[in-house]
Amino acid sequence: MLTTNSLSGEEKDSLRLSRILEEYSGSNKRDFNFKDIPLANIREASIIQAKNAIQKSLTPDKNLIQSIEALDDAHTTFNLMSERFTTWHSQLTGSPRYRLEKILQKTDLPLQMMPLKEYILSTKDLISQLSSYLDSESPKIFSNLVDILGTQLAVRIVSLAGDLSKLARMPASTIQLLGAEKALFRHMADGSPPPKHGVLYQHPKVKKANGKDKGRTSRKLAGKAAIASKLDYYGDKNE
Repeated sequence: MLTTNSLSGEEKDSLRLSRILEEYSGSNKRDFNFKDIPLANIREASIIQAKNAIQKSLTPDKNLIQSIEALDDAHTTFNLMSERFTTWHSQLTGSPRYRLEKILQKTDLPLQMMPLKEYILSTKDLISQLSSYLDSESPKIFSNLVDILGTQLAVRIVSLAGDLSKLARMPASTIQLLGAEKALFRHMADGSPPPKHGVLYQHPKVKKANGKDKGRTSRKLAGKAAIASKLDYYGDKNE
């Protein structure tokens, strides 16, 4: 947040101007005269406005969204490199394809495989650190949603929505299908069966439900998630 204590006179003018411009842009006034304002002040005021807008957009939930996306990337990398590692070991040694953990424990690996082994181990460590971070931080931002969906699924549903504010404004029917956009578009294009759930399929209750009950279970879960997200986003604002 900008303060006026350490600003020069010109910078203070630009800060005041940026506030005026912000008020002006949100009103219906059209009689504001820019002609007598130095171009340098208008430029500086625009920069201040942009910085303030960026600062306001950097809400805590955006940090969690970046974390879950980094976790997904790490999982993808880990799976790809693990497949490469086990295939490479089998070809070099002429042995059957062993499980990854068994190969990683070997002390006599071919030298050329060691960099890949270290990369896999470091990626595994990254996954653990990101998961721990999400477990500790997400309940601080949307505790009700975490109680309903669990840590990673809660962050993932917020990520798919865009942010917590957008999720809080979504109806349960939309939340139910988050992550199933491709199947929904397919249904709209060629009349294929509509999806019954999106990323909510990852929830244990939906996974354990019988085929005919999966849609009903995900619908109930989406309804609870809709209420929880509203409590998390609007709760403090109503105090």
